[in-house]
Amino acid sequence: MTTMATATVLGGFWPTNGVNSLASMSGESEERRQVAKALGHRSLMNTREIWRALTGAAPGGLAQKNLTRIAASPELGGQRPIETVAVVNRVTTAADVTEIVTDFLTYTTRTTFGANPPPNLDRNPLGTR
Repeated sequence: MTTMATATVLGGFWPTNGVNSLASMSGESEERRQVAKALGHRSLMNTREIWRALTGAAPGGLAQKNLTRIAASPELGGQRPIETVAVVNRVTTAADVTEIVTDFLTYTTRTTFGANPPPNLDRNPLGTR
């Protein structure tokens, strides 16, 4: 069972930026936390948004995620322009469902050699004969 604990933030960085309370999770498995942490990385943000668009819906929903960053400037000083970068901005398809299932669910099944595994006569961990 997942329970949420909430801490009220009284001063510092977070309240200055509009965050007045922070929540923590307890009761979640380590694997779920690792997946959540991995999907929070910039490299998987597009997958996360496509997954979010597909959750509870058929393909055809809009997957959209934008980030802001400081734009490059030839000048050394002064105010830097802020630009918006689209990580993903498209309609989901059935191929997205297949890709997510392949990427995240294929390693959950065990592989087996069947009834007659190949002999490993020299006990080499690479399985040579």
